Amino acid sequence: MTITTQTPAGTAGRESGPCRYPGCPNPARAGGAPGRPPGYCGQEVPEDRDGTPVLVRHTPLAAFRRRRQLAGQSDDGRPVTAAISKAGAIRDDALAAMSRLGGQLADAISQLAVLSEQLAAAGDPEAAEAQAETVRAEAAAQLEHARAETAGHAAARHAAELDAAEARAAAAEAVTMMETAAASRARAEQEARNAVQALQDGRAAHARDLAAARAAAESAAIDRDRERQQHEAALAAATGTSTALREQLARAETALDRERARQHETLALLHGLITSRPENPDPKTAARRQPAGR
Repeated sequence: MTITTQTPAGTAGRESGPCRYPGCPNPARAGGAPGRPPGYCGQEVPEDRDGTPVLVRHTPLAAFRRRRQLAGQSDDGRPVTAAISKAGAIRDDALAAMSRLGGQLADAISQLAVLSEQLAAAGDPEAAEAQAETVRAEAAAQLEHARAETAGHAAARHAAELDAAEARAAAAEAVTMMETAAASRARAEQEARNAVQALQDGRAAHARDLAAARAAAESAAIDRDRERQQHEAALAAATGTSTALREQLARAETALDRERARQHETLALLHGLITSRPENPDPKTAARRQPAGR
């Protein structure tokens, strides 16, 4: 008896099929690298979210979250763990089914051996052939049922492997998004620190400029006070000098007036003397008035 196995669909070639995002009619993007072809189109498609159209890029992470939303499950943020748990449960079911199938095949072989012995002992070829045909039909039915169950478990295992791969891709995408967000947050924090440092430097420079301006204003005020004091001292000195000059001028004018008065008196006296002198004086009197020795 020969048992044939079927090759699961989708493993013979690397052609990209339809997008695996729920409800997406677009084909998956073509894969250039060897390995499992991409399963998603990677396009941004509008999607209704509570009455609001939202652009959603069809990626493994978005598909994983959408399937959980459609299934009424919460997104716990651990797609790899959930997919691995599901794949493990399916693997355990497949192993149990294969064990049951092995037991059923062993029972069928035992029944065929017993039947052959009984037929050989009975010696009726037609009855033996009919019973053998019945046993072969039952064994074939059991074998087909076992094959179908094995194929179903293989398909389930393949789907679980796809889900696990999708979950790993979604986790990788989530890690990349987290790393990008962390890098953006680090850049924002660094820019904030730079801005704070620049603000502090600006405040310090402004404080220095203000202090310098205050010092310059105080120095200018001191210079103005010194100049004012010097001007007041010079003005007081000039005022004192002017007063002294005025007093000297007044004294000089007073002295000049006295000198003029004396000159006027002298002139008046001379004039009186001249006017009071006789025209023909007595020679004797004149001789007496003349100085001696003349």
